[in-house]
Amino acid sequence: MPWRGTQIVLVMLMTLFLASCIAVATDLLAPLQGWGIALTPLSAGFAAMICFIGFVVTRYAAVQFRDEQDSGKFWRRLVSTIAAILLTAIADHFLLFWLGWVAVSLTLHRLLVFYPERPRALLAAHKKFIFARIAETLLGATLLSLYFVYDIQAISELSQITEHNVSNWLALLLVTVAAMKCAQLPVHGWLLQVVEAPTPVSALLHAGIINLGGYLLLQFSPMLTPAEGARWLLAIVAGLSMLVAASVTMTRISVKVRLAWSTVAQMALMLVEISLGFYALAALHLLAHSCYKAYSFLSAGSVVEQGERQQFAQLTLPRVRALLLGTILAFALVVLAAWLFATQLYFAPWLAVGMALALWLASEVDYFGRRHSLRTAAIAAFWLGLYVAGAWLFKLLLPTPQSGQYLLGIDLWVCAVLLGIAAVYLWLLYRPRRALGHRLFIALNAGLYLDEWATRFSLRVWPLRLPSSSPGSVAKEGDQA
Repeated sequence: MPWRGTQIVLVMLMTLFLASCIAVATDLLAPLQGWGIALTPLSAGFAAMICFIGFVVTRYAAVQFRDEQDSGKFWRRLVSTIAAILLTAIADHFLLFWLGWVAVSLTLHRLLVFYPERPRALLAAHKKFIFARIAETLLGATLLSLYFVYDIQAISELSQITEHNVSNWLALLLVTVAAMKCAQLPVHGWLLQVVEAPTPVSALLHAGIINLGGYLLLQFSPMLTPAEGARWLLAIVAGLSMLVAASVTMTRISVKVRLAWSTVAQMALMLVEISLGFYALAALHLLAHSCYKAYSFLSAGSVVEQGERQQFAQLTLPRVRALLLGTILAFALVVLAAWLFATQLYFAPWLAVGMALALWLASEVDYFGRRHSLRTAAIAAFWLGLYVAGAWLFKLLLPTPQSGQYLLGIDLWVCAVLLGIAAVYLWLLYRPRRALGHRLFIALNAGLYLDEWATRFSLRVWPLRLPSSSPGSVAKEGDQA
């Protein structure tokens, strides 16, 4: 059976790259760099994560496709996709990096159309194919410009670029490529409709492919750091995508579609972190989200069992008094942590942590009562300290490029986006039957109708003949899933 050989290869690769992370951190792998490949801490860590997720996805697929007639075809496409991702992760030469980037899209396309009788999957793959070709063309133009203008042909040589000679236009092209790869608005619709693809494909896509845009910006961070215009574009596009995607997620019922919208929001948050210059945090986010989303898709079937156990459970909203108390406790802890650990004052990250703690504390205080408020606050302080310690340890074990310079305007913009998400969440939670809440729910449930425009554009550029339904009805049905 071909699956057993695949598992052995993936275990060997995972072991190799996990060892590579430790070796790179101790400068043991410097002599092995060359031939267009470079094992930096970031690339080795990303490759190790891909090997681990690929191993899990392959084992899952071995069971799911045991009785499939075309299991061998699926196995070859799956292994080819994982190999292409690994090539992109460790590539240093521009040509090798670009070839790996293109190979990821082409091999993934073959996985998305594995079931040709599913019209929504074909439409999603068709739209992604068009957007991927545009992104690859822009990336190729950027790499060629770096070669001919700056005489740079490898990622490891990007440190030669200084603040005075960097081209803002090239950084803008990189940001555009990353946003398209991460399925940011308005080119996000294909990601919502590929839930028709097999579950292992969705898990691999959301865990190791959709985040390649963030990996691209981390690798090319010497170009992005001094380019304020590009960072502003990234912050605006990712911030709006995060606001819309996080709000739409609150209105969805389908498990896989909700996970897809969650991925759009999480990728937007990762890009926002990069625009703020938090490269180490973005790398941590990239790796952690990949493992979480792979688990979420592979265990999506258990949600039905959980729903059966909880169908008689009564949903209670935290009272306003508990919400206020939780907010006060949360931000008191955040201010204390910022005073103890922060070397420079940033507003957006501490606001995000404070909002998350406030919602959790509000539910805990409302459920257990005031007598347990101190215990709940102590637990929150423990988790906050664990987060700070984990971020510090991650920065030591897996160093990333130096953080970018601080831009107050972007920081305040991200704060406004976070407050907007909180406002939409609270309004839908406490005022869903008001006229504004009802209209807002309908608009968000439809995704603000943004994907319809992208679908019309893609079908106008390259018409597609679907096996059953018409393109319009398929697009509408897929978006409303």
